[in-house]
Amino acid sequence: MTLFIIFIICFIYYVYKYSNKKDEQKHLEIQINSLTDKDASDIPVSNINSTLDVRIKDNQVDTSRLIPYEGGVIKKFEFRPQIWEQFISQENAKEEIKTIVKKVKRGIKGHLIISALKGSGKTTFIELFAKSLGAKLIERIGRQVNEDNIIDIFNEINQSKENYVVLFIDEIDTMEWRVLKIFNTAIEQFKINEKQIKPFIFASATISKHLLVKNNPDLLDRIQHHIQFVRYNTEDITKIIRQYQNQLYKEDTISDNIIITIAENCKYNPRTSIALLEDYIVEQNITKVLRNRQIIADGLDVFDIKILDILAHSNRAIGANALALKVGMGENQYLREIEPFLLEFGYIQRLPSRAITAQGLEFLRKIKEKVS
Repeated sequence: MTLFIIFIICFIYYVYKYSNKKDEQKHLEIQINSLTDKDASDIPVSNINSTLDVRIKDNQVDTSRLIPYEGGVIKKFEFRPQIWEQFISQENAKEEIKTIVKKVKRGIKGHLIISALKGSGKTTFIELFAKSLGAKLIERIGRQVNEDNIIDIFNEINQSKENYVVLFIDEIDTMEWRVLKIFNTAIEQFKINEKQIKPFIFASATISKHLLVKNNPDLLDRIQHHIQFVRYNTEDITKIIRQYQNQLYKEDTISDNIIITIAENCKYNPRTSIALLEDYIVEQNITKVLRNRQIIADGLDVFDIKILDILAHSNRAIGANALALKVGMGENQYLREIEPFLLEFGYIQRLPSRAITAQGLEFLRKIKEKVS
């Protein structure tokens, strides 16, 4: 009995001690997040627990000690469309955005979500939209927004001097669902816990809209405009490449055949087409460019073909995680970098597990014929 009582006392002591340590750790974390450099230097080292989790909170990085570059003129490294005429393709989306601009100027809600593959120009599209309104643009990535810093975002909206504010959340499907639900009332009533928020336009983008449909359909119901980018085609991509070349690489001569080869091997993706263009500019050998990028045919690379080959030799559908492991990558990487294109262009289907389609099998057959 005595031993049992001693055990209980020891257990209570260690629980109490551990709890105090966690409280101290949390207290110090909050302190450090709000300290200036001078304040931080005054904290005794002995007060800091070796297991302290020190975090730099979003949007609070002190840049006062940053030494600016004062060298020569910085070369222009990229071109982004500055007017709608320079944004090639997506004509229906551009017409819809013009309607949204008119609605916003009439005081009507114009929230929107864009669904498109990565590298399709979603961010540029929203930048042009904000520019059309003369609006302040606040940009965040979904996974960066949490229950702590979401208030900082709303404060930035409330303190803005512009008549219009566009809050753009890219990769919105990566935001935690409990955080996402906070936006339900925020975008519908412009309130949080009965505190007023300055009316703003909620813009978002995703490559995985099905996740939002599954996990938070309430938010989608509160968004008035659902814009689906259409596939770019060879003609669209050649125009994008030529425009980019004329803006940054006028002195380089590039044949039409090279431009078409790039367009046909970039998965009809503007960002990828530009990357291949710049590779070619320095290499001047399109075969080497494609080989370096491990592109086999029609834009599909060795990882795409491995995925198709695994599915072709499987007698049942395979889940995303298992499929990713078979090609040596993480599930998230597979879902964001590989699967969207294979699904969009009909090489695989989701049942919900993954299976190859007739088109995927035909592609593999053609590849094998080329090799043999």
